[in-house]
Amino acid sequence: MIYIVSHENRALPKLIGYQPIQVGGAVEDFPGYIRDNTGDNISAKNANYCELTALYWIWKNVDAPFKGLVHYRRYFGRRRLSSRPRDILSYEALCGLLKDADIVVARPALYHVSAREQLLMDCCAPERFDLLRRTVEALCPDYLGDFDAFFSGNRASQYNMMFCRGQRFDAYCAWLFPILFELEKGVDLTGQSDYRKRLYGFLSERLMNVWILHNRLRAVRVPVISTAYTLRDHLTYLRRDVTNDIRFRLNHNK
Repeated sequence: MIYIVSHENRALPKLIGYQPIQVGGAVEDFPGYIRDNTGDNISAKNANYCELTALYWIWKNVDAPFKGLVHYRRYFGRRRLSSRPRDILSYEALCGLLKDADIVVARPALYHVSAREQLLMDCCAPERFDLLRRTVEALCPDYLGDFDAFFSGNRASQYNMMFCRGQRFDAYCAWLFPILFELEKGVDLTGQSDYRKRLYGFLSERLMNVWILHNRLRAVRVPVISTAYTLRDHLTYLRRDVTNDIRFRLNHNK
């Protein structure tokens, strides 16, 4: 099963093998959705963990041969410049991709600076990044080299979107959440904007790349169908990626 995460009551594409899951603090139950506040859950952390509260719920409450997570407006797709639901990859097509690969993730975004610099510019203070690195070093020191390698590069599969075999999905969660829970002990988000309070969701987007790199996984990186984007939006982001990559290479080859 692949789960469509939403904090809004939206009409979603009807796709076999896809299940909507509701996150956030809405009082009403969205029709056709399951909720992340049942069973073993961390639903109360949604303001800081974003779609990770759904990721945790799937890990702890679902036993399935394949597991995945997408968003109410972002899906794995066939074409990079499409916003059409008919271009969303079916559950069967995603399973087919895993015949020769370990995991399906989003096509990487390209930054004009390193992944570390981009994170610090966007949503994370330097002292929190340093604490994250120390936490990784303390809990899984063998990952530190790949942590540094990823954050010195300029590309990242984003959105916490993934699809893989159930055992691999669970192994990732068993690695990720202890790091975030330990980090949380040393971070005070009081007074931060709502955007910056989403810290753990932002960090996990990057950490998934570290996990894939360290475990030498064969990743299929596919386009993202963004149903809210126009063709102009897609072209703007495509040009940005190309320009960013050129700028990064020029700055790092001096």
